[in-house]
Amino acid sequence: MRPELIPYLLLAIPVLPLLAAIVNALFYGASERFEKQGLQYWTIFVSLLATLMAIGLYILLIQIHPPLIGEGAVTIIAPFKWMVTSVVRFEWSLRFDAFNLVMIGVVLFVSLAVLVFSVGYLADRKKDYARFYAWVCFFIFSMLLLTTAANLLVFFIGWELVGVSSYKLISFYMEKEDAQRSGIKAFILNRIGDAAFLVAMFAIFRVTGTADFREITFLFSKGSIAAANANFIGLMIFIAVAAKSAQIPLYTWLPDAMTGPTPVSALIHAATMVTAGIFLMLRLEPIFLVAPEASQIVAWMGALTSLVAAFIAVSQTDIKKVLAFSTVSQLGLMVLAVGTGSYVAAFFHLFTHAFFKAMLFLGAGAVIVYRHHEQNIRHMGGIARKRPVLALLFWLALFALAGLPGLSGFFSKDHIITAAFSLQGCGPTLGTIALLASLLTAFYSFRLGILVFHGKDRAHGMHPETNLPSVSFYLPLVLLSIPTVVAGYVGIPAFFTGYEGIFFERLGMNLPASTSDFFVLFRTKLDHSAETWVVGASIAVAVLGALAAIIYYGIMRRYPVAEGAFHRTLSRLSLNKLYIDEIYQAIFVTPYKKIGEKIASWDFKILPIISDGIGATAQILAGVIARLQNGSLAHYAAYTLAGVMLLIFIAMGTLT
Repeated sequence: MRPELIPYLLLAIPVLPLLAAIVNALFYGASERFEKQGLQYWTIFVSLLATLMAIGLYILLIQIHPPLIGEGAVTIIAPFKWMVTSVVRFEWSLRFDAFNLVMIGVVLFVSLAVLVFSVGYLADRKKDYARFYAWVCFFIFSMLLLTTAANLLVFFIGWELVGVSSYKLISFYMEKEDAQRSGIKAFILNRIGDAAFLVAMFAIFRVTGTADFREITFLFSKGSIAAANANFIGLMIFIAVAAKSAQIPLYTWLPDAMTGPTPVSALIHAATMVTAGIFLMLRLEPIFLVAPEASQIVAWMGALTSLVAAFIAVSQTDIKKVLAFSTVSQLGLMVLAVGTGSYVAAFFHLFTHAFFKAMLFLGAGAVIVYRHHEQNIRHMGGIARKRPVLALLFWLALFALAGLPGLSGFFSKDHIITAAFSLQGCGPTLGTIALLASLLTAFYSFRLGILVFHGKDRAHGMHPETNLPSVSFYLPLVLLSIPTVVAGYVGIPAFFTGYEGIFFERLGMNLPASTSDFFVLFRTKLDHSAETWVVGASIAVAVLGALAAIIYYGIMRRYPVAEGAFHRTLSRLSLNKLYIDEIYQAIFVTPYKKIGEKIASWDFKILPIISDGIGATAQILAGVIARLQNGSLAHYAAYTLAGVMLLIFIAMGTLT
């Protein structure tokens, strides 16, 4: 194949899902108009075909593209001009580099698994196939556009399109009021982040004169931007990330987003929307290199988010809510890694987390369908006896999430915890917080597995069991189980082998050279004994958390009590999510509603007065003018002469 095809392949990868979304929307419109349900089944074929073709083109692009090794190894295409003047130059430009080489593959692979799984999941809502697959394909296009964007403007368009499509998918069940409310909540909180994104983008353009990622990287890397500007931009970027990637204080929308279909939850949580914020920070990582104060704030917020979300997940009884807070916690670890300057470690955890979290959500979807859409783990148990393969696959993903040795989650978490401890000053504190979050993660992971799959069946016949579609449910889980096990081995820490894994070696070469300055100034390389202690502590907390859950829920057979029953203080705080939603409701939502209602009441009182007053004024003026029109030629001549004289006086005054 000829290298001249590279631009066409790069352009075709995001365009194919967009075309599939358009075709699916047309099928939906035709099926509604002509009342032919069979047309909707074609959307499954169109979606799978487009995704498989995109994967094929992606593999072909990797084959014919020169090696993406070293700083500046990137292909950029600009198929369309947007705005080109003597001052600014904006283009619809896409890029292909070492980072989106990984990201595109993750998005396409997880999307394919979700598309296949959704065939069986929506079997009882076949009338919604076309609408669902149209929005999912549009979601995939939006994420691929964001991933391949070569400048901030194209990235922001992908960022916004991801928000719109996620809103439609979260509120997919139009008959459910909770789903509509959750969609609106996600949309509003993300608008806060979007405002911060725009401020950061304008500030970047103000100090650099460009929106191109490559030029921004060069200008910030050579240290020509003032630290005050870099810190301000870094904080604005973090606020944008806090909304999109669910960090304190803007994380509350993500657990509520579980009202959408479970495959959508897998798509949003695993590899696409919520990781967009992490990807933005990695794209703009030179800004954080010269913004140490902003980086420290980012590290602290990531660490606290990880710990708080893990604490909340410990007592949740909705299977999807447990996984949702788990996602918030894992995203916190990624943000912590960015704040400590471990950019490749953050990306590595994004990479491994995508597979086992997608596997967990799809596995949870299978459990929910099997229990006839029951999501409360208090009403589960004993499923492993009847669905052993499903239990085995789910446990495999839980082991990876818990960070047990040998699986992908262990290796990526180890990098982050080590990086946290190596940070000067507050490193030991941040590292300890990361270890506590890992301890809680292992505990709630095993708690979830034990309560769902083992012990006695606590459904009490409330929900009839449903047969699971073998191919559409188990095939995606089996495919995702492969990277869940082996993905971590491309980034084995040097502590185990004596040299960096291929993931860190290749991606580290594509970071700006000034990255080393950050390590010298703000991080201390741990000696072998310190690394041994950190790795040992990481393994110990994972095993300790798992054993605690096994003893409490497996051996002692303690089960979650009813939501309305008595809970001890810590349990009540965890179950009620630290009352953050109630606090926001009291501080922001309720006063805003009261102000809105007051303004609305004023509208009903003031607007009629204004409109009536305008009408009355018009009538008075019309009456005065009407009196002037009396039909007398002499009066008209006098008016004309007065007007002419007035104009002469005005002209004379102006001239003098």
